[in-house]
Amino acid sequence: MTLHTPERPAFKPSRRLLLRAGIPAAVALAGGTALYGATIAAAQTGPTDAELSAELATKVKAYLGTTGTATYASVAVSRGNRRAVYNKSRVHDTASVVKMEILLMLLEKYGTVSAIPAEKKDWARLMITQSHNDSTTKLYNFLGGCDALAAAHVRYGLTSTRASSDCRWGLTTTTVTDQLKVVDNLLYTGRLTAEKADYARSLMGSVIDSQDWGVSGAANSSDTVWLKNGWDTRTSLGGLWVVHSVGVINIPNKRPVKMSIMTSKAPSQSKGVAIVEQIAKIARPVIMKAVI
Repeated sequence: MTLHTPERPAFKPSRRLLLRAGIPAAVALAGGTALYGATIAAAQTGPTDAELSAELATKVKAYLGTTGTATYASVAVSRGNRRAVYNKSRVHDTASVVKMEILLMLLEKYGTVSAIPAEKKDWARLMITQSHNDSTTKLYNFLGGCDALAAAHVRYGLTSTRASSDCRWGLTTTTVTDQLKVVDNLLYTGRLTAEKADYARSLMGSVIDSQDWGVSGAANSSDTVWLKNGWDTRTSLGGLWVVHSVGVINIPNKRPVKMSIMTSKAPSQSKGVAIVEQIAKIARPVIMKAVI
């Protein structure tokens, strides 16, 4: 004798359950099992990168409209494999944020941190922690100057970054997404060893107080920040300012927030700094909505 086990009836959610999942009453009454599943899946994955980027764009554009300036901005912010961007293709002069890439070139040149000559390490320390231009120029020339920097752009996958026609490092042009690539190469293992990445973090976590702004404006007291900022006037902008901040907010027990903010046409450095910091405060809660 063969026993037959009755089939379990297919799951059909109740109207109350469908309504709690946010499914309209009319759909619930008609039977919304498939839509219920889709809704739950959407809740588990959260907003898409496109949706996060749209929210970021809306909020940044609205804020810029309140500044009373002609400043324009580009933003890229990521956590894990999730990313939100605004005006990502806009090209900006790097000013001093290119110093991160020069540091990466130095660390790549030597097998270990201890193998770097003391003089070169001192130049690197001053370049990052104080944004010292003379030390930067010495290191830039030591590493091979314009040709070496152009080759590094290719090596690091910086597809939208270009050396200036007169080879001045501060007039290198770039995008916010390319600068996030520099952050990934410099502060995380892969291209560099853990020792070298830690050394880069130690420098970018020790900038002097007067340069500790921008990305750090979005940090909480328990967070650790590694950053490099850039600022200068530009003749090409009629004497107005470029003001940038690129770095990482390391959050205890959570994925870090990597952030690249570049602005052009600020009327002053102080106004540019205020704008960059407000954009950082806008960007962090947007990317924190990403489900990883």
